[in-house]
Amino acid sequence: MIRKRTLFTLILISVLLVLSACGGTDSAAEDNSDETTETPKAGLNETTLDDVMTKKDNNEAFYVLIYDAKQDYVKNTKLLEAYDKALKDKDMTAFHMNLNTLDDEQKQKVDAMSEEYNNRVSGHNPFENGGMAVVHGGQFNSTYAYQGTAWNLNTIIGDANTESNTFLDDDLYSEVEKEIQFSIDYVNDQEINLTY
Repeated sequence: MIRKRTLFTLILISVLLVLSACGGTDSAAEDNSDETTETPKAGLNETTLDDVMTKKDNNEAFYVLIYDAKQDYVKNTKLLEAYDKALKDKDMTAFHMNLNTLDDEQKQKVDAMSEEYNNRVSGHNPFENGGMAVVHGGQFNSTYAYQGTAWNLNTIIGDANTESNTFLDDDLYSEVEKEIQFSIDYVNDQEINLTY
């Protein structure tokens, strides 16, 4: 009688161990696959300077919105909401980073990149003026410089904040849409294959 109970208990424990091992492996695989294969979504995706630099150094090709503004200005002007909406309307994916939130060491890196950018091309500088850039071939490229026009997003953010304007208002939103179209035109004209 004791032998039967022991045998039954061992069989039950074995079955439970096998089932829990199978269940644990599946869920662990799902969790890991989510982390390693996560791709950016259409619209704006927050990123860090280090991630942008790694992608640039790996010769990845992508859009990045660069701006330098206080967090409350960004919130009040609905800057990110406007860009997210315009990008989603075009089924585009872009990263964004606020230079205002960087620490001193990171700001020095940005200053060096900005100086390198000024030595390479004249016109719109996304590090100083803000706006969309296309990163490809290990370089930052302004779609405004390519189009031969200018846009000082950082100044406009400050002006919009003091005038109770938002980037979702028709006049500013149309400028955002124009900037998105410049980016599309640049990528198409240069035959750039985005890496996401």
